Amino acid sequence: MVNYAFQLEYTLISPADESEKLSTTIKLSEVLNAGVRLEASAFSIEAHNAVTALENSGLQLISLYGEGGLCQEAHNAFRFKRIYVKSEQGIPFLSSSDIISLRPETDRYLSRKYTRKLDILAVQKWDVLISRSGTIGNIALANDAFTGKAVSEDVIRLSANDPDVAGFVAAFLRSRYGRPQLTQATYGSVIVHIELEHLKRVQIPDLPPIRRIEIGRLMCKASEVRDEANRLLDEADRLLHERLSLPYLKDIAPTGSASAISKIKASQLMGRLEGSFHDPVAIAAEKQLSELSVGVTTVGDSRVTKEIRAVTKFRKRTYVEKGGIPLLSSKQLFQIDPIDVKGLAKGAHTKDLPEIQLKENMIAVTCSGTIGRVQIIPAYMAKWTANQHATRFLAAEDMNAGYLYAWLASDYGYCLITRNSYGSVILEVDKEMFSSVLIPLPEPKIRDEIGNLVLKANQLRDEAWRNEQDAITRLESWIANKPTVSAQDETNPNKIDLTKITYDPNAIPIWELVAQISAQVPDEEWKKLPTDLARRFDDYQKQRQGQD
Repeated sequence: MVNYAFQLEYTLISPADESEKLSTTIKLSEVLNAGVRLEASAFSIEAHNAVTALENSGLQLISLYGEGGLCQEAHNAFRFKRIYVKSEQGIPFLSSSDIISLRPETDRYLSRKYTRKLDILAVQKWDVLISRSGTIGNIALANDAFTGKAVSEDVIRLSANDPDVAGFVAAFLRSRYGRPQLTQATYGSVIVHIELEHLKRVQIPDLPPIRRIEIGRLMCKASEVRDEANRLLDEADRLLHERLSLPYLKDIAPTGSASAISKIKASQLMGRLEGSFHDPVAIAAEKQLSELSVGVTTVGDSRVTKEIRAVTKFRKRTYVEKGGIPLLSSKQLFQIDPIDVKGLAKGAHTKDLPEIQLKENMIAVTCSGTIGRVQIIPAYMAKWTANQHATRFLAAEDMNAGYLYAWLASDYGYCLITRNSYGSVILEVDKEMFSSVLIPLPEPKIRDEIGNLVLKANQLRDEAWRNEQDAITRLESWIANKPTVSAQDETNPNKIDLTKITYDPNAIPIWELVAQISAQVPDEEWKKLPTDLARRFDDYQKQRQGQD
């Protein structure tokens, strides 16, 4: 998991002394409660210390799932034969690694006709998704991007009574008190797994409703904001095709035998003899670009990029367990909450930072293994690092970085990038090949119209991440009994001494006080309030502050 502990303006909450222990003792009752498991991995020290910290917090603890637990319903579907069809005849199918994707997309579709019990496989909005096989502990809160899509049996769907509870559960499972409890329950020698029964062992604090709602709504808002970001990216892609009068490649790509066979003149070889380079779809894309009324250049043009940076010098690495600079893999670049992120020692890699460090609105494109995945770096990833398997693109001063992203991430950009790949086992694309990729150059007004949608989406991704980190930090602070707000000003004459407040069982409940106060407000004043005030209170508050 990556959090703001890696950035100077955020301070990591120091774990209790228990978390620093490297060994622990196990009671017989713990062995019995764990299903008489004797392997050490079933009694993770990290998980043991997390539970100890929860018990020492003074908060009431309940089971995550099961009778008397916070959630009453969970399942991981079933094993089934997967029959893949075209998108028109199926529903999108996601793997366990897809659930933490910033933009869940897939080219696999399960047959509606031949897949039984599709309703069980389909994700419902606000389900808490937990990866249970292979990589354990990927957590996602299902938003609109997941609704109606199917996920594999390697994902547990945990259902809560309402979205706020679901958001609270997701925040806890992503915290340092929740995730270790999941990972300690694994079994298996090669591919590890967890089962539904293991969720009953997970202890979660039963916070007061107002606290639980506060955390849950931050998580739900983050999911909704990320949905809006993905909608803007889709709109940018649609606008790109519309403004440039480019049909989608799927509508014009050769089909049948024509998709596998094409004739190439010697003058068209361009020094490449592989059939993959002379892909008929790529040839169709080039033909469409040649017919455009706007100018077409290459990505390496100084009007498009000021630098295409391939990582070539970064080799020897020194890792640290805590406090290092996050080093993302090419896969983790596309994940909301990547786990097992390695940390680079700051002192050992100062000279490497100019080459490997990420910047806001920098564009990263995978260049090894899986080719052509495109990411625009959000603000929260700035000053993190990524390995050599992603080539960086820095937009020119007069080029909208959002437009550059929109083109490279489009069906045309992907096709023109992947055709350049070479290698028999692990595919590669080098800097010069990226530089040769064609890109249309419409007038700046059109580029900005498309690109600004992408930049706005990137800002929303950052907002979503910060909401989630805020929720997790607040939760961890309450468990650690540490304040999350600054202390009251000692010179304030209105300061209240909290130590002198006593509990009065005969006091009027707060909801009755609210009812008495609200009854004094005339009906015509109530009618002036927006009907969505409860849902968009923060937005209206910001508007009011801006007016002041």
